[in-house]
Amino acid sequence: MIVVGGGMGGGAACHALTRNGHRVLLIEKGRANPEPDPASDAGISSDRGKRLKHGHWPSRLKVDVDGAASEIYPALGCGAGGSTLLYAGTLGRLRPGDFAAQRLPDGSSVAWPFRYEDLAPYYQHMERLFHVCGTPDPLSPCDGDALLPPPAMGDRDRHFFDAMRQAGLHPYRQHMAVRYLEGCTECGGSPCGRDCKQDARNVFILPALATGLLTLLEETEVVEVLADRERARGVVVAGPDGPVTITGGVVVLASGALSTPAILQRSRSPAWPAGVGNDHDLVGRYLMFHTSDFVAVWPRRGLPAAGPGRTISFRDFYELDGRKLGEVQSMGLSAGYPEILTFLHQWFEKSPLKRVGVVRPLLRIPAWLAAKVFSEASVFATIVEDFPSPENRVVIGADDPQDVEVRYAIPEELHQRVRDMRRLLIERLSRLRVMVVNHDVMLNYGHACGTCRAGMDPASSVVDADCRVHGLSNLYVLDGSFMPTSGGANPSLTIGANALRVAERIVPAAREAA
Repeated sequence: MIVVGGGMGGGAACHALTRNGHRVLLIEKGRANPEPDPASDAGISSDRGKRLKHGHWPSRLKVDVDGAASEIYPALGCGAGGSTLLYAGTLGRLRPGDFAAQRLPDGSSVAWPFRYEDLAPYYQHMERLFHVCGTPDPLSPCDGDALLPPPAMGDRDRHFFDAMRQAGLHPYRQHMAVRYLEGCTECGGSPCGRDCKQDARNVFILPALATGLLTLLEETEVVEVLADRERARGVVVAGPDGPVTITGGVVVLASGALSTPAILQRSRSPAWPAGVGNDHDLVGRYLMFHTSDFVAVWPRRGLPAAGPGRTISFRDFYELDGRKLGEVQSMGLSAGYPEILTFLHQWFEKSPLKRVGVVRPLLRIPAWLAAKVFSEASVFATIVEDFPSPENRVVIGADDPQDVEVRYAIPEELHQRVRDMRRLLIERLSRLRVMVVNHDVMLNYGHACGTCRAGMDPASSVVDADCRVHGLSNLYVLDGSFMPTSGGANPSLTIGANALRVAERIVPAAREAA
């Protein structure tokens, strides 16, 4: 069996398949053993080797947002563990209502091909595997039945927690896949070197390697899938001396919602002239991100920021008056110089000033000044749901099929929901000093999903309820590409839970097809 990509979905597939005695080849674009980044600067580096060494996506991504073209380094991981190498460990469930049929603002409708109840046992299994700690969301009674007790909050976060309750909100302890070993620094943005932050590498891939049934092929990029009209035969990888074909009885694509559709689009043959699974021109469409605002919040009095940082979430605005917004969560950051400098670098990459190279080093000056202003603040982030649109998509380059391009238009209704989320947050936290740091709509490229969406009808979806490409007996998509909607939470837990669910079905289906 071939698994392409060692992130949350691919790692979960390797874990489940090897536990059932099956031999698996994992093909990974990045390195097998990405290293921690003590300087926390690999994410803003343009050095390909440094980025790969520390688990960051090595190359720029071409994006066109509202007609403005740019090239950015996306907030994606690369290496055994995928983007979980860099995530902070927040693992929240979607809500049952996210799986129900819903009418979208453009008048179309969308539904998941399975229910929340079908995924719930795998959510619970994921929470146990990842040692997730936290407390249940008071507004979601089915949430958090496998959570471990979280560490005590520090004085500042206890102050925020109490202030939110007094404002009529329903905060709860954020669901974190972190063991909080002594000296834990909550290493978001860097691989963890202590087995403290739980990621796809230490939870899934390393135990699978220990069985002797998993082989990991690192720093190898899959170019295309080989398939006839009934089944996939294998994949083609880019070798140092030219393309190399690798055959397998089952192929699982889990390279992420930006790379997986590109692989399928490149997989053209007389059997699949538009690319594998792309008879209806759906591969790469319905791309979704979340939008995220960074919100600085000051306590009413000076309080130390000691203790764990990512402690608080609330979902009072997840769905309000029939409108879907999302959740708010603490970022585990004080608004200090390194965090502000990183934010400015991300802004710079998308601005016209990027062409003026001399400006980049000067960003340290406004970062230093802002750090003085924000020194007593803590940072919270919003996650606002993005709705699927066929016009938002991933395509391969017309001149170079190895290029991946994002084309995305921010609809006015999303602008309005972002404004509404900001207004609600400021109104409800009026007893605290609150400032939204950014003013434009910020797309969260690390939460890409939806580009090979699941559904019952091949005319409106790419994969079926078991995430198997329609019409093919042995080709599966197990990253965020499968998600019909984005929900209002980090997609990592849902991707992993779904991969565990599907992995149980892969072997019987393959035997039946054979």
